[in-house]
Amino acid sequence: VVIGAGVIGMEYASMVNIVPNCQVTVIDSRDEVLPFCDSELTQSLKKIMRGHGARFLLGEQVEGVEELGSGKMQVHLASGKRVPADCVLYAQGRQVNTASLNLDVLNEGKGLELGNRGMIKVNEFYQTSVPHIYAAGDVIGFPALASTAMEQGRLVSCHMAGASIKTRMSGFPYGIYTIPEMGMVGRTEQELTQDSVPYECGVAHYDELAKGQMQGGQTGLLKLLFHPDTRRLLGVHCLGPGATESVHIGQLAMDMDRSIEYFIESVFNYPTFAEAYRDAAFNGLTRVRQYTD
Repeated sequence: VVIGAGVIGMEYASMVNIVPNCQVTVIDSRDEVLPFCDSELTQSLKKIMRGHGARFLLGEQVEGVEELGSGKMQVHLASGKRVPADCVLYAQGRQVNTASLNLDVLNEGKGLELGNRGMIKVNEFYQTSVPHIYAAGDVIGFPALASTAMEQGRLVSCHMAGASIKTRMSGFPYGIYTIPEMGMVGRTEQELTQDSVPYECGVAHYDELAKGQMQGGQTGLLKLLFHPDTRRLLGVHCLGPGATESVHIGQLAMDMDRSIEYFIESVFNYPTFAEAYRDAAFNGLTRVRQYTD
């Protein structure tokens, strides 16, 4: 049983899910797994995991875990359900370890200003409430990724040395190492709809690509979200083999403010999963032309 359907919970759940004769149940109080991700991708991921026997109990509150002896446990839910388990993984977020850092001895005993869950508060230059002390990485909270932590560290060193600072932190990608992988950069359909931003989407399915067919009909998809008038990319979302790598193609195109025609005009190696960008762009433009011609 995995309690928590965030990144860590879903990564571990999907890994254990492919072990023969190992049944996985994912429990979360939210109504969807990975709620910040594109809903079409999360639905596809759940379908794949269910194909291996996974079970999802969403919108459920955990009241407690009971040890039954002989290595057996039972998870009690507020709804009255009881979920048997041989092992329970609790993956409901992380707690920063600032309490053991003796921060109170700094700043003449005043310590550093902390925020929610003990995270260290910083400004745009990653300076703490004591200007000559900086903080970066998970200890300052979102996005708490190794990739962004390294970039934050670089920006800290630049600010310390008085060097000019240039970064593209606003367009960082997510890589989720589920099986199969997920990668995303930019905005989701849910976010665009909520903000009343017009958009269209182009989709390519991995099992329709030569590479996917050569590898036994790989399950996966690439979705490009773009503005129907300017054709500028608004978001890239992929699920499938190498998704955490493929997403960088979309990231670079967004950084360069390219339209989806960029993928149609580009030549990709054949056969590759990268070709999905071209197919998705054709698919998206076809949809736009249906109501603009």
